[in-house]
Amino acid sequence: MTRGRVEVRDGFVVLLAALWCADRTNVLPLVLLAAAVHEGGHLLVLHLSGGRLRRLTLTCCGAVLHCALPAERCARAAVCLAGPAASFALTALAEGCGGYRLAGASMLLGAFNLLPLPPLDGGMALAHLCAGSAQPVRAALALLSGAGLLFGGFWLLRTGGGCWLLLIGALIGVKSAKNLANDIKMR
Repeated sequence: MTRGRVEVRDGFVVLLAALWCADRTNVLPLVLLAAAVHEGGHLLVLHLSGGRLRRLTLTCCGAVLHCALPAERCARAAVCLAGPAASFALTALAEGCGGYRLAGASMLLGAFNLLPLPPLDGGMALAHLCAGSAQPVRAALALLSGAGLLFGGFWLLRTGGGCWLLLIGALIGVKSAKNLANDIKMR
């Protein structure tokens, strides 16, 4: 479903419904607020740096901004890092006001997005800053981060913490591998 510049994929609706049904502690609205602030950080810096939003796509893996990025690589990296920065700012604000659950959700979202995996903000910022160089270092960081997600997911599954991190680790790992393979092909 597309409305203007926003596209909502079926996977997002299914994931949202599943999370809504599984959310016994009413944390989903806080996570959605944290995600909106995170994406707002990207959009603010994109606008300030002269970039332009073409479309926002909501998928089962999160929000994807399709945009015309600024030409300068540091400005492109700043757009990538603005989401986690907005998350950390919301964390400080929420914690200062006693909103510890919102602070926790926002901190988790910001920290997770800083992982140096190519589909995440940290990986994309690293790609923009390296501008094609340091490919072995970027690949090693992505591999270690993906392995850490999978290890954490297996550990949580084994200790009764659920399978969500394992699922997210697998999805992000596959997307990261595809992105790295495309980077290598483009050379």
